[in-house]
Amino acid sequence: MATMADIAQRAGVSLSTVSYALSGKRAISEPTRRRVLQAIDDLDYHPHAHGRALASKRSRTIALFFPHRAKGLSEMHLEFITHAAEAAGEHGYAFLLSTSPDEDAEILRMSGQGLVDGLILMEITLDDPRAERLRDRGFPFAMIGHRRDNAGISYVDLDFADAVETAVRHLVDAGHHAVALVNAAPSLLAAGYGPAVRALEGYTRTAADVGLDPIAVACEPTPRAGERALAELRAARPDLSGVVTINREAIGGMVQAAADLGLAIPDRLSLVAVVTERLAQLFSPTLTTIDFPAAEMGRLGAEMLIRRLEGGEDPPTQRLLRAALTVRQSSGPYRGP
Repeated sequence: MATMADIAQRAGVSLSTVSYALSGKRAISEPTRRRVLQAIDDLDYHPHAHGRALASKRSRTIALFFPHRAKGLSEMHLEFITHAAEAAGEHGYAFLLSTSPDEDAEILRMSGQGLVDGLILMEITLDDPRAERLRDRGFPFAMIGHRRDNAGISYVDLDFADAVETAVRHLVDAGHHAVALVNAAPSLLAAGYGPAVRALEGYTRTAADVGLDPIAVACEPTPRAGERALAELRAARPDLSGVVTINREAIGGMVQAAADLGLAIPDRLSLVAVVTERLAQLFSPTLTTIDFPAAEMGRLGAEMLIRRLEGGEDPPTQRLLRAALTVRQSSGPYRGP
């Protein structure tokens, strides 16, 4: 069994540096940290595994790993978190939340030091390396989101392709013939972020099916970016009368841009968003939505992990949810340019 001394020797660093890389208690340079993490992977090191085995105790704690890079957490994020925490408590588990952007070190710290019995991963990319690493190590985890390869992994996710298709067809059925998709950030698309990639796939496929000229843009998750995106879309396509978006942070900016351009919602512009019902009610006019089931997904993610920890999740559970369309004040029939 590899030891911390073996890791230090392989990485060419001191024993204390290995400890700092695992604990995060002291800053080390990025190249050094990467060498330590690579040595850990090479030697398949599991910190304190022997001690835990001797103690034969579990922490009865699970963690939601949510490396959110923006400042603060939105109300939608909090729905995931609070319902996962409630589900954990109902089953007698404590709950931790990690929002560290340093994914490799934090996963090693939580999975390797006996702090938690299992992890719930969020913000999943199509080839998410975190899942691969945990699966290779045999450490229990579940995902809110799903990869391309999900063999042996329990997950719950929204069918984003279906959600966007439903939204586009709703607008087309109302007579709109120029409908755009405002997607997540360009960097997320480039990284293979599952919701963004699948939303674009659903939009592109549906546009072809119904004979729309595709109009899709990636947008940073800020109100200002949403304002710019809608203004630029309308300038490029003066006939634009419908917008579908999964970018919740940009919605306020799009609503403001519509007002600045004299596009009354829904008379001159219809907007459909993939967000929670609670968030939809905060806007004026209230948003027509594909109702994002954040609360249900948070609860199911925790329950799937706990069932695995209790020996009852074999084969794994894989749930792809289809959300309902709720028509509110932000969409209506096409009334001409």
